[in-house]
Amino acid sequence: MTYKPSEHGGVKEDGTKDKRMDPEHGFGGDRERASAEGAKGGSNQPDEIYKPSEHGGVKKDGTEDSRTNPEHGFGGDRQAASEQGKKGGSK
Repeated sequence: MTYKPSEHGGVKEDGTKDKRMDPEHGFGGDRERASAEGAKGGSNQPDEIYKPSEHGGVKKDGTEDSRTNPEHGFGGDRQAASEQGKKGGSK
């Protein structure tokens, strides 16, 4: 039979504490709470994410997003980025 620290007060066979059972570590062996959180789903992202690329390169605060600027890398030109990516890294 397999030794399970969860059945022995969070203590391993060698007598030391099993960190996985510690409440300071994740759910600390609280399977009920872990299950409830898992049922909610893994994502904690908001339903809607503001994307500057969908707003003319402007961030929420009204300033320009440099990632969409043509002077910065591909400047939001996904087609050019894809073509260069297919060619391979810098040579």
